[in-house]
Amino acid sequence: MIRAVTITSLLALLMLVLYLPSAYPAQAFLAQIRAEHAQHRAFWGETHALRMLETLFVLQAASPRQAPLMPAPEAGRPPVDSAVHGEVGAIGGRLAGSAYLRSLNALVLLATYRLAVLACLLPATALFLALAIADGMIRRAVKSKEFIAHRPELFALGMCGTIMSTCAAVMACVVPAALPPLLLPSMPLTSGALINLALANYHKK
Repeated sequence: MIRAVTITSLLALLMLVLYLPSAYPAQAFLAQIRAEHAQHRAFWGETHALRMLETLFVLQAASPRQAPLMPAPEAGRPPVDSAVHGEVGAIGGRLAGSAYLRSLNALVLLATYRLAVLACLLPATALFLALAIADGMIRRAVKSKEFIAHRPELFALGMCGTIMSTCAAVMACVVPAALPPLLLPSMPLTSGALINLALANYHKK
């Protein structure tokens, strides 16, 4: 069951990421970034909103730059070889300038911005996740000492819920739609609660 949920969730995520650039222009993703920055500035304050933008720039600077599709023609290369390289380079340039790839790059930028928002809220969410994992392990240990039976159906429910909530969080990062300011930080908290449920009912054979 867990494997089926994992495969289904990943396939749905892949299909969504490949579909959205064909359904929305690049301007839609960029406009969503501007709208969300204004929303975060009103909700979290100017300082936190600027920190989110700074984190976006850091993540953008850390991302690897795209390699050229074809190397530049070398001196002394045969004319036919140079012509082939020039033609392939022109095709690569047209592909790189296509509307789909521009929308895909804008989608990646929107996802990076929303990841930057999560990164700025990471201290609080990371603390909750750590406490949820520790509590789940302690509950499991207490059940073992008291000879209380673990419930595998709750373990499966917790694991499936964790996988689905994680995929839902990734989907929320790429959808060019308005999101409530508390939606993104609430998703790691939901995953933490489900991980707690899974760990507390994990039975090691």
